[in-house]
Amino acid sequence: MLAKILRLKDRKITAFSFKQRDTELHLWVKPFKNGCRCPVCERRCPIVRQAQEARSWEDVAILGRKTLFWYAPKEILCPTHGLVQEKIPWAAPYARITYRLEFRICALCQIMTQKAAAEILKMAPSTLSNCLHRVITRVRTGHKIRGLVTLGADEIAYCKGRKYATIIYDLDRSCVVWVGRGLGRETIDRFFNESLSERQRLKIKWASCDMSRAYTGAIQHHCPNATLVIDRFHVVKALNEALDAVRKDEWRGLDKRGRQAIKGLTWDARDAGTPSFQETVALLKRAAHLQPAHPSRLGSER
Repeated sequence: MLAKILRLKDRKITAFSFKQRDTELHLWVKPFKNGCRCPVCERRCPIVRQAQEARSWEDVAILGRKTLFWYAPKEILCPTHGLVQEKIPWAAPYARITYRLEFRICALCQIMTQKAAAEILKMAPSTLSNCLHRVITRVRTGHKIRGLVTLGADEIAYCKGRKYATIIYDLDRSCVVWVGRGLGRETIDRFFNESLSERQRLKIKWASCDMSRAYTGAIQHHCPNATLVIDRFHVVKALNEALDAVRKDEWRGLDKRGRQAIKGLTWDARDAGTPSFQETVALLKRAAHLQPAHPSRLGSER
């Protein structure tokens, strides 16, 4: 009954008890129809001996109570891999928490801070952080990038802007393929040299990034067949900054009447498709007699 309530399909409960003033639930379990299997080839093997002391694995808290599984793993003799410890169906090798708790930690840390997730799961924040990093490291072990044709490069700030990380993502699949600590040419060079082969780099046809020389230079060097596309956001940002710089220079060189004539034209120029655009054109014609304060600066910005 207790196994059905807790949805334990891969194990049987042999005993249970409450400890620490009923704040912890201790369950003694054993594998159900999937024990004595080799952790490498998952073949059923003969038992050599059973451990003298039971190990514990922490599971998801139930009704605010910390839950622990107890079991003494068996040593088995695999014809291929020799003497090994049997596969534990509810936890990864050498892990102290169950798969179910690992999934819960990853799910909560995606939507909240680690401190808030630790309070929900009744764990210390440092313990949760260590478990999270171990899970990510184990899952990404052996991770290989395949079929990368269109890539994007950008950076993010963390630790309140004191540290940066470089992110490489696959634009066709809309997923992140690589994250590296640091910012600059050395970081993105590490991605191309360690994560991609020469054949994979030649297959990249499109690359998108901002106007950083570190990104554009690395992409042109490592991906000679790629067409470099500057991110639209940064292009528009640069154009708006240039337009604003010209507006400020013109504003400083005009008298009161001229300033009144060009007041508010920046926003109308950015919204050329609006009905007020015709009024803006008429206003510019009335102010055509005004000479620009810095003709050379205006021409260079254009």
